Amino acid sequence: MKNIIKETEIITHEYLQGFGFSEDQISSLVIQGKKDLHKELTKLETMLVDTDTVTLDELNNVLHALKGLLFQMGNHDLAKKFNEIRSNDEQKVVLRELSELLFDEK
Repeated sequence: MKNIIKETEIITHEYLQGFGFSEDQISSLVIQGKKDLHKELTKLETMLVDTDTVTLDELNNVLHALKGLLFQMGNHDLAKKFNEIRSNDEQKVVLRELSELLFDEK
């Protein structure tokens, strides 16, 4: 999870610079984006630990939020990856792919 947040922070900074945002604006947006990203990733990690009570709809809601947040922050590759995982109908597959993505970080 920490790697996702760090990577996204770097991407966001460069992404927003490309739109002409000032450093103060970028800093403010990055801080808020990191908070939101941490919140949603923490929800997702909790769901992955407690797989017996989580539903596919709950997973999809968090994945949808993450996809949108990551896209807005400029991390389009990871946003697409979350969207691809979200498109699967089988909860076991979704859980496995998410675990690999979040817990097999380098």
